Amino acid sequence: MKKYVYGVDIGGTNIKFGLFSSPEMELIQKAESSTPLSNHETSIFSLVGEVIESMNKKNCIEMSQIEGVGIAVPCPVKNGYVEKCPNLKWEKLDIYASMNKYLPSNLKIAVSNDANIAAYGENQSLEIPHNNAVFYTLGTGVGGGIIIDGEILEGRTGAGGEIGHMHVFEGTEPCSCGLSGCLEQVCGTSAILKQTIEFSKEYPTRLDLNKLTVKDVFDYAKDGDIVAMKVIDRIGEYMAISASILAVSLDPDIFIIGGGVSKAGDILIDTIKKHYKKHARFNTGDIPFILARTGNDAGIIGAASYVNKK
Repeated sequence: MKKYVYGVDIGGTNIKFGLFSSPEMELIQKAESSTPLSNHETSIFSLVGEVIESMNKKNCIEMSQIEGVGIAVPCPVKNGYVEKCPNLKWEKLDIYASMNKYLPSNLKIAVSNDANIAAYGENQSLEIPHNNAVFYTLGTGVGGGIIIDGEILEGRTGAGGEIGHMHVFEGTEPCSCGLSGCLEQVCGTSAILKQTIEFSKEYPTRLDLNKLTVKDVFDYAKDGDIVAMKVIDRIGEYMAISASILAVSLDPDIFIIGGGVSKAGDILIDTIKKHYKKHARFNTGDIPFILARTGNDAGIIGAASYVNKK
C-alpha cells in the first residue's frame, strides 16, 4: 500500500501544506490557507485536520496510508511543547496533544521551529545532504537553523539556532530581543533600509529614497551605486563575522543562505565569502556558502522529511 507524509508550515498569516509520497518525498499536492484570526489554541489544529482530510479525499488517499505529519511552528518548541508563541497566541501548549484531537492518535507527529525545519528541508533537498549544516534565513528578521550529525539542534528549550541574535557589533539601540548588537540589526529588512538612508547622507546615490525596497538596494549595488554597495558590504561583513564564530563552535560542512534577502543572488554570497576569508580561523576558511534552493517550499519539505527522521 502506497504511503504518504504531510508537511505543514504554520505562520502568523498563512499555513502551507504539502503532501508527499514516502519515502520518495515526491511532492503530490500543495495547499495554503489563511491562519485563523482567533482561538489559535484550537482553531489552527482544527484547520490542519480539515485540510489534511480534504487533501486525502482529493487524492483518493485513506488516512491509514498517512505515515505522519510534520509541523513547523514560528517559535521555540521542545518535545512538542511551546512555552510561548506571541505570533499565534499560544502559551504552555502541547502541540502533540492538540493535534491528536483532530488526527488519529496513532499518526506520527513531528514538530520543530520553522527556521530549524527550513534548515532541515534545504539540507535534505541537496543532491547529497550534509551531516552538519548552518542555515541563515534573511528577511524581516534573521533566523536560522543548525543541523549536527544529521539532527536538528534544538537545545535545552528549543531556542537553538537563533543565530539572528548573535552579538556581532557594539550598539546601543535595542533589538526586538531587548538587547543590542544583534546580527538582525544589520541584516534584517528594516536595518538594511535604515542603513541605506544613513549612507545616503554621506555619499551620492541613484536610489529613490522615498520608495526604497531591499530589492532596489541589491539591484543598484549590482549596478555600482556607491550607497547600495556600502550597504551590501556591511551586510556581508557582519554575516561573515557571525559565520566565523559558528565555524569555530560547530565546524559545519556548509553554510546555506535563505530567506527573501537571499534572492539577491551571487552578489550577497560573494560579499560574504570575501569577508569570511578575513575572519575565519584555523582551517575553517574553506567552508562553502551556497544560496537556498527550495524557496517558500523549504518549510513543507523540511516538515515532511522530519517525519521520517523522527
